[in-house]
Amino acid sequence: MAGRQEVRRHLRLARGFIATAFIGPDSGEFEIRNALSRSYYALYHACHAWLAMRNVPKTKRNRREALFEQVLRKRGEEYGARLNTFWKERIKADYDEPEFFEASPFQGDLAKLRISARNRLNLIERDLEFYKSEVDSFLNPGRKTGIV
Repeated sequence: MAGRQEVRRHLRLARGFIATAFIGPDSGEFEIRNALSRSYYALYHACHAWLAMRNVPKTKRNRREALFEQVLRKRGEEYGARLNTFWKERIKADYDEPEFFEASPFQGDLAKLRISARNRLNLIERDLEFYKSEVDSFLNPGRKTGIV
């Protein structure tokens, strides 16, 4: 069984990563890439915290594939599929994938890329809120907590 300390540690990482996932009106390509990558890792750690809170053994969530499988089983197909999509986008953002920018539908248009990336970030934040609010309730029963 996972301890509260592990749950807190993963929640702390989730909060820290999402705090650095910002896309501003003047964000360049690499700030956008960083925001997408950090937001994925925020969600990844929030999932870890949520699964640990639900007593999923570390051995069943210690690798990306295992964690994704547990999210799929415990949260449902929609969330498992979305987590996988966010992971694929993180791969594109973290590596020099030409289709991320030059050969993408954006064709070098940073404004279009910013809009698309902000939309993705909003979806990740929506999923993140679910996990964080449940974990906060677990860690602080009977107390209203701030999510971020």
